[in-house]
Amino acid sequence: MIVLDEKDHAILDVLKEDSSLSIQKIARKTGIPVATVHNRIKRMRAEGIIAGYSIRLDKEKLGKKLVAYVLIKVMPKTDDLDLLGKVVKHGAVEIGSAVTGTFDLILKIRVADVDELNEFTLKYLKTFDEIADTQTMIAFKTIEK
Repeated sequence: MIVLDEKDHAILDVLKEDSSLSIQKIARKTGIPVATVHNRIKRMRAEGIIAGYSIRLDKEKLGKKLVAYVLIKVMPKTDDLDLLGKVVKHGAVEIGSAVTGTFDLILKIRVADVDELNEFTLKYLKTFDEIADTQTMIAFKTIEK
């Protein structure tokens, strides 16, 4: 297990907020010397703690305002992980997980409207013979961290 100290966590907090910041700006925001920030980021990348940098899109501004969770029960003798790998390829799927309980898989999807949700659940998911049953829940409000 890799142990991180307060400086590492401070650097990661700033990077999580805006990964496009320069080393100098990260140093200013954290109060940590530039060389230290540079070396810490380099070390955390080498250790795999920082696996990459990405952007966070405002999906509502892109017209994808509706969030729904789709629970999937698979047919007996179906490889859940294989099916999950296939289903998550759809552009509406943000997250897919194999879970315990009555259902086997859960998907978080984001679409423009109910029509697009219907297209996903009633047409796309119906193409998979391995799916025995689904249940869809629309989120009223989603707060992401």
